[in-house]
Amino acid sequence: MAIVNITEDSFSDGGLYIDLPSAINHASLCIKQGAHILDIGAQSTRPGASEVGAEIEIKRLVPLIKELKLLHPDIPISVDTFHHSVAENVLTVGADWVNDVSGGRHDPEIFSVIADKGCPYVLTHSRGNSKTMDSLAKYTNVVKDVKDELVNQIDIALSKGIKNEQIIIDPGIGFAKNVDQNLTLLQNLEEFVSMNYPILIGASRKRFIGSVINEPDPTKRIFGTSAVASRCVIAGVDILRVHDIKQISQVIIMTKSII
Repeated sequence: MAIVNITEDSFSDGGLYIDLPSAINHASLCIKQGAHILDIGAQSTRPGASEVGAEIEIKRLVPLIKELKLLHPDIPISVDTFHHSVAENVLTVGADWVNDVSGGRHDPEIFSVIADKGCPYVLTHSRGNSKTMDSLAKYTNVVKDVKDELVNQIDIALSKGIKNEQIIIDPGIGFAKNVDQNLTLLQNLEEFVSMNYPILIGASRKRFIGSVINEPDPTKRIFGTSAVASRCVIAGVDILRVHDIKQISQVIIMTKSII
């Protein structure tokens, strides 16, 4: 899954693809380099980010989705949003998935939209929002607590008419977790694979990788990200959400050839 951020303030690539031609070129390059899915976001979800609001998200997303569907009709488009109105609009104009970093907590009406449209839904574990999540990284047992909280949101989703086969789960690496908690989750990925839903991991270039390898520049965390990607393949993770498609594709191919 390729990351296409049409935002001004994403932690790694904010502002690079904010205009339509740049976003189209970047998305097309990602597909050429081996991306199977495009994940488009018009709202940064990094710690501390401010919300731009549903209207701005829709204004940014709709033209890009329409254009990409014309250029690459066979590539699924996932939209990274937690607003039900955004989800409804983008699914209507051709988006295929919704990737909700709040797991339905931010706007529970999103569950009704997903149930109505019958599309894949990435349900992510997180706590609070971009402004508060760092203060909420307190767990008794991070693996058990994250699993329990995922199950709780899954139960709510199912009660709203979403089907099991629509759900993809994401333990939310970097969302309300500190460095050690992120590492513990990665060490125990099999616990999430055993939940019998497809698993998505989005750890690409994140702050905890920078902390481990002492690299403050997110764009220089490719080797740290590669190690995480390899671990995910070994554990049986289904989808990797990454910035560096060409390099991580090679990591995936090589890891698969030696396990």
